[in-house]
Amino acid sequence: MADTNLPNYPSKGGRKKLDEEWLQALHRQGLAAFISDVISTPAELERAIAEFNQGQFWHCHETLEAIWLPEKYPLRLFYHGLIKAAVGLLHLERRNRHGALVKLGDATYTLAPFSPQFMDADIADLIKVVEHRLVCLEPGSDTDWLAVENLPAVQLQILA
Repeated sequence: MADTNLPNYPSKGGRKKLDEEWLQALHRQGLAAFISDVISTPAELERAIAEFNQGQFWHCHETLEAIWLPEKYPLRLFYHGLIKAAVGLLHLERRNRHGALVKLGDATYTLAPFSPQFMDADIADLIKVVEHRLVCLEPGSDTDWLAVENLPAVQLQILA
């Protein structure tokens, strides 16, 4: 296990800073430095993935939030990354380019330490699909919303 003095849970008002410190540590040292045990997939995550795959991004966000809030680091970042992906895709559906760019970009950065696979979910594929959408939304170019809307639905694949 990594030798870190990072708290396992954010203090009131300190979540964003602690999230970034944990993400830097995960990107630098890798997930295996912090998690050595096999983690079972909670039923709520299975429900959230089903909602995600059905395009019910708001419901997915709500389901994930219930397991994200009480969770300790670094696992809470996995759930938060999935929340950001769901919220980004909801912004994309609503043609909110800025919101989609921000949340989908945050999702790829947050989920990267959990790639290629975590809790039987194909995170590498999710990141690849999200990054393709980010290219379609690049700043400085006109967004072809019809082309974006005609892309295949984003699916979070389960590898079991």
